[in-house]
Amino acid sequence: MAFMGRCFPLPLLYWIARRTAEFRYIIQKDTRKIVQQNIRIVLDYKKAVDGISYTEKELNRLVKNAFYNFGIYLADFFYIPRWNKKMVEKKVRIENIQLLDEYLKSGNGVIALTGHIGNWELSGVVASILGYKVTAVAIPYLNMSVTGICKRIRNSRGLEVILTGENPKKLLKTLKENRVLAVLGDRVFTEKGMRVKFLGIDTVLPRGPATLSIKTNTPLVAGFLVREGGKYRFFFQRIPMPPSSITEEEKIDFLVSQGAKVIERVIINYPDQWLNFTPVIHLQDNPSAPSQRF
Repeated sequence: MAFMGRCFPLPLLYWIARRTAEFRYIIQKDTRKIVQQNIRIVLDYKKAVDGISYTEKELNRLVKNAFYNFGIYLADFFYIPRWNKKMVEKKVRIENIQLLDEYLKSGNGVIALTGHIGNWELSGVVASILGYKVTAVAIPYLNMSVTGICKRIRNSRGLEVILTGENPKKLLKTLKENRVLAVLGDRVFTEKGMRVKFLGIDTVLPRGPATLSIKTNTPLVAGFLVREGGKYRFFFQRIPMPPSSITEEEKIDFLVSQGAKVIERVIINYPDQWLNFTPVIHLQDNPSAPSQRF
């Protein structure tokens, strides 16, 4: 796939991605069921908060689109070495990126919270091409050769990568260098996380980004790169800061909850671009799930 990304034209990569996605949709019944359950949670919540109902036919269409969108995500990921500023100008509509400039003026870096929505990998690359110094936190693969290939692809356009499990001092160094630190906030990986209301259910979300923000006095902003038609929308949103009068732990909890609200609204607007292929932890169904501190 890395070879095809370097050599094949993007339309051909997209065609291959869609055919592969169709095949995966058919044979991976368990994964299809998980995606259906996750998107149903989104649509049920959308019905509750916005009054917009859905049919099973619409749900199944969104599930199939999620497989398509994951294929497109992979095609764009392996095409990263060929991205440049001209391509960004042609394919990406940028909104509110001045928030990064505003926060970076403090000289203490900025933490960009995102989720498995649209193309989170490409978002850091686009920001890097636009001249921002970006470091992304990524999960290593079980196969270290694959991890190395993906790291080289990310690095090819100036995006630095910190793998989970590496020395946490690297995170502090990133902020001291006044860089953008991109982190995912819609799934727990290596930490226990915090209980929070997300998409209408009691679940667990990462507490690390909010903790780092409060401990280092670094601003937290939300950023997403989603597909609209044949192009991308790259946009940023403020995350309300906690009142100064509350305790440090309360500030962290506040930030986690506010970040969750921003992420869930984007998921509601783009449900088939929420590329979460693992079950959402539902604490009512799984009371032994991680509690609230890591």
